[in-house]
Amino acid sequence: MYAEPTLISMSTCPFHWGAFQVLPADDRQYAPPVDDAPASAQSLWSEVSQRLRAGMNAQEYETWFKPVALRVDGDQAVLVVPNHFFSEWIKERHAESLTRALRETTGRSLMISFELKSGETGQSLEKEAGPQRLEAESDKPEASNPLAPRYTFGTFVVGPCNELAHAACQAVADHPGRQYNPLFIFGAAGLGKTHLLSAVGNHILKRFPSHKVVYCSTEVFTNELIQAVRFDGINSFRDKYRQVDGLLLDDIQFLAGRERTQEEFFHTFNALYESGKQIILTSDKMPRDIPGLEKRLQTRFEWGLLTDLQPPDAETKVAILQAKAAEQGVDLSRQVCFFLASQPESNVRVLEGYLTRIIAVSNFQGVEVTLDLVRRVVGPMLSERQVNLEEVLLVVARNYGIKVTDIKSSRKTRDVTHPRQVAMYLARRLTRASFPEIGKAFGNKDHSTVVKGMKKLERLLLETPEEAERVRSLERILREGGAAAEARGING
Repeated sequence: MYAEPTLISMSTCPFHWGAFQVLPADDRQYAPPVDDAPASAQSLWSEVSQRLRAGMNAQEYETWFKPVALRVDGDQAVLVVPNHFFSEWIKERHAESLTRALRETTGRSLMISFELKSGETGQSLEKEAGPQRLEAESDKPEASNPLAPRYTFGTFVVGPCNELAHAACQAVADHPGRQYNPLFIFGAAGLGKTHLLSAVGNHILKRFPSHKVVYCSTEVFTNELIQAVRFDGINSFRDKYRQVDGLLLDDIQFLAGRERTQEEFFHTFNALYESGKQIILTSDKMPRDIPGLEKRLQTRFEWGLLTDLQPPDAETKVAILQAKAAEQGVDLSRQVCFFLASQPESNVRVLEGYLTRIIAVSNFQGVEVTLDLVRRVVGPMLSERQVNLEEVLLVVARNYGIKVTDIKSSRKTRDVTHPRQVAMYLARRLTRASFPEIGKAFGNKDHSTVVKGMKKLERLLLETPEEAERVRSLERILREGGAAAEARGING
């Protein structure tokens, strides 16, 4: 049986909130018994919940209202809650919204009471619900965030943009806890952080079958901690995350601003580190750049090795696309690969999305993957190519047979000053950079130097048709394929 309802009174609204009072069972007034009373209460709470959910964020609703049940006893709306903390929290923070939702749903004013899950049956339910809920949440990383078998070192395409991170992960996977601990990988979304994290986990489990590895996102870690606190399962939570050989935590930046979670993770980190267990963390930024991250965590994250993932260059994107296509049994032509790689999109997941769409249309229509098909299928999804300053420097340097460092230098010989002026001219035409920004990218030169160089080149192009055609050719290369196209002789 459930315990007697606890009444709370407050004179400022039709719902009376105040001190807890446990009413004797004989004094309770129940609605006339009807066969569908439970179903009606469930339907009523469903409607009330929809109104509550619309007025708060999803996590707030999931935490404080999803575990609540409703029963209507005459003129009372009885909310069955797990413990006193729930009733106090709802009373202090959601009295007004709950009052409004019930009134709008029922069309009348009901007296609110709280009923705690206690008594013989209630205690049994509470004790069983807590650990079961926690166990289900504890299994969540393996269920919802598994170490995907396809994410291995063998399927990871290595390039200049990620070779250090790849090498570090390989070393850690071979000797967990012995070097680079913690290993902190940072970079923008879609560059391979999750792939590397999963590859480490898969490799450790294959090489050391008896090892226990936990992989999850920071969001899952936080949600499990909330459940552990609510259902008195903190010891089980700590056992799960501290009795492991490797902890792989994705998107650690989401610890920002969560004081209770940071406190718990601080002690978890210490326990693992002092035991010589491997810790690998990923983030979209360096520890010092994560706002709201405690200093003591920031310094610990920097104890080991910090390694970043850069956006892939065109050649690496081509290799990634070819590898992904091969996994699906499709042979992409170099022309198609370079067309997709020439797009400014550096997020590998987006490129994979393009490829999936192309292959799907090819299969549905029974046609080969040609450049015309690719343009027709993903053309509307591709933005106009945006050229960056480094790309301009690279293409111009290659074309004139000098180094990028020469263009950025202070040398004033003809074989350097002319390509430098060409690069400045193209940078101004093809990028959104200002004169000062161009000057800074070209070796911290003054913006007036950029302006003078461009004017001098414009006069030269009017007088020299051959050089004008050469510059136009470079502009086409940059617009259509950039450095990769120039290197492979495409569109040139």
